[in-house]
Amino acid sequence: MMIMGITFSKKFADKYGKRDVFLTSLFISTLFVLFFVFYPPKSVGMMFISQILHGFFYGISTPILWAMIADVADYSEWKNNRRATAIIFSAMMVGLKVGLSVGSALVASIIGYYGYISSNGAQVAIQPETVATGAKMLVSVFPAIPFLIACALLLFYSINKKWKCR
Repeated sequence: MMIMGITFSKKFADKYGKRDVFLTSLFISTLFVLFFVFYPPKSVGMMFISQILHGFFYGISTPILWAMIADVADYSEWKNNRRATAIIFSAMMVGLKVGLSVGSALVASIIGYYGYISSNGAQVAIQPETVATGAKMLVSVFPAIPFLIACALLLFYSINKKWKCR
């Protein structure tokens, strides 16, 4: 479904503007992630539907992010009379790698906080009830927090369709 969402990106961005489409698709995809916290354990069908819709709307936002980074590089060149494309994209990649590393560490820390017991390959440990709650939070509320923060920060992004180099 992400690939289907990607196919709609350019059409929506051309019509409504990159920032607004990115913001809207990210917010809607976040809602579908957040819904997981409300599903009972046996509502697997709803979980699949929610994940499919999340993937579709998140797919819309994916290529727009990279286009917006290119817009930042272009804006920087216009404003400073100096190309900084490489540093802007490499800073984005460093941020992405740091975010993935910190996120992975947070997942391990959070599931540990909820009482996960490692089996170390010897025997399967019976997990406390709290681990199920932690897992549910890890696929719903905790990922929704940075997404919602990103949505709020996008309100301050001012490069839009009407901006032109002079």
